[in-house]
Amino acid sequence: MAENLNLSGVRRRKIAELVKERGSVTVHDLSDRFGKSEATIRRDLRELGKQGVVTRTHGGVMINSRVMADLPNEERKLVAAEEKRRIGLSAIEMLSGDEVVFLDAGTTALCIAENAHQKPDCRYVTTSLGIARQLKARDIRSFFAIGGSYQSVNDSFAGMIAISALRSLSFDVAFLCCSAVDIEHRSIAIGDEAYSQVQKEAIASSRRNVVVAHEDKFSANAFIRTARFDEIDGIVTNRELDDDTVARLSSTGLEVILA
Repeated sequence: MAENLNLSGVRRRKIAELVKERGSVTVHDLSDRFGKSEATIRRDLRELGKQGVVTRTHGGVMINSRVMADLPNEERKLVAAEEKRRIGLSAIEMLSGDEVVFLDAGTTALCIAENAHQKPDCRYVTTSLGIARQLKARDIRSFFAIGGSYQSVNDSFAGMIAISALRSLSFDVAFLCCSAVDIEHRSIAIGDEAYSQVQKEAIASSRRNVVVAHEDKFSANAFIRTARFDEIDGIVTNRELDDDTVARLSSTGLEVILA
C-alpha cells in the first residue's frame, strides 16, 4: 500500500531540518534515524532535491541555502508551526481594530488570518485562496479576495488582473511574507517571479508595511528582492532568533517584535 502523503511530507520536513542542523547527512544515517529503507530515503531526497531544499551528494545530501523557501505550500505549513502561530498572534495584536489590512500569500500570514476574529471590524484583503477561506471560516464580515492567475506554489493569485486590482486600493497596513530576510543588504526577497510583482504593488499601496518571518528566513536566500528596509516599518519574528541577528536587525532602525 502506498505511504500516506502526509506522513511522507512530515518525514521530508524533518529530514530537511536535520540536514540544516548538521550541514550534511548520509542516506544510511537517515535510514537508521527514521526506520525506513534506504530506497525510501533516496526517494525522499530526490523529492527534496527537486524542490531545491537539499543538494544530493554521493551517499547523502548537503544543505542548500534556500532551505524551506520553495517547499510546497502544504509542507510549508508544517515548518515552524508553533513559531508561526505566535507570530500570527503578535501581528493581529498590532491592529487597532478598524484598519484596512492586506494579508500577503504565505503560511505565516495564514496564521494571522486564523486570529482575524480578534479584530473583526478590520477590512481584510488578500490574494491567497487559503487565507480567504480562513477569513470566511472565522466569520469575518468584511474581506476581499483578489483573483488572477493561480500560483500553486503559495496558493495565491498573481498576474496583471491581481496587479491592477491592487493599484486601485489603499491599505493601512500590509503584513508581508517572504522567502528571505537579508540584513546585510537590508532587503527582503521571495523566490517566485510572478508573485514578486504582486507583493511590490501591495507594498506601494500600503501606509505601513510589516514583515512576518520566522527565524529560518534570516539564513535563507531568494531570487527576487521585493523591498528595501527603508520601505518596511517593522518585522515580527519568533523569540528564538539568535541575539546577534536581533541586534543587527534592530540597528537598521526597524521596529522588531519577538513573538
